[in-house]
Amino acid sequence: MPSGARPDGRMTRAAKQRQDRREQVLACAQRVFSEKGYHNANIADIIAEAGVARGTFYLYFESKRAIFDELLDRLLAFIAGSVRRIDVSPEAPAPREQMLANVRSVLATLQTHRQLTRILFNTAIGIDADFDRKLGELYGRLREMIRGALTLGTEMGLVRPCDPNVVSLCVLGSVKEVVEHLLVRGDGRGLDRERVSREILEFNLKGLFR
Repeated sequence: MPSGARPDGRMTRAAKQRQDRREQVLACAQRVFSEKGYHNANIADIIAEAGVARGTFYLYFESKRAIFDELLDRLLAFIAGSVRRIDVSPEAPAPREQMLANVRSVLATLQTHRQLTRILFNTAIGIDADFDRKLGELYGRLREMIRGALTLGTEMGLVRPCDPNVVSLCVLGSVKEVVEHLLVRGDGRGLDRERVSREILEFNLKGLFR
């Protein structure tokens, strides 16, 4: 039986309180990292924001890096959960419409979790080797998602034959720039998600020439 679980499988009140407190610390760390950036934030900032003792923080997280890594992992999980496999069955919507829905969904996810998005884009590269590796892994996993979609699209006859390693970088790069300028540098509140989603899709599908 999992620790903190009752015989019926539900959490005990104490376990629920611990989980809620852990989520509170995570949410506060997210705000601190979003406002100060990873390198300028410290554990003292997080515990002050959360209103907990230092010992309470270490009950849930062993370091600032551990809590930061979990936040980045959550963002990737949110992104992965917003993408749906293209359905080519006769009754399914047109593949282009399904791809547009995926782009729209990813943008909505990043806008909803804008604090996490800001953390990802505002953290400096080249200061901390461990952090660089973490970001490299994150972008690598995003590239792998795109590369897999390109490979599947080619097999399904939806995507022209291409080098998925190169094209996945092109797709990721184009989306990163849009997100940085509209959601990170801007406040994102006036974002026309439908128009931006269509432009991203059209650019990556057809480029610029008629």
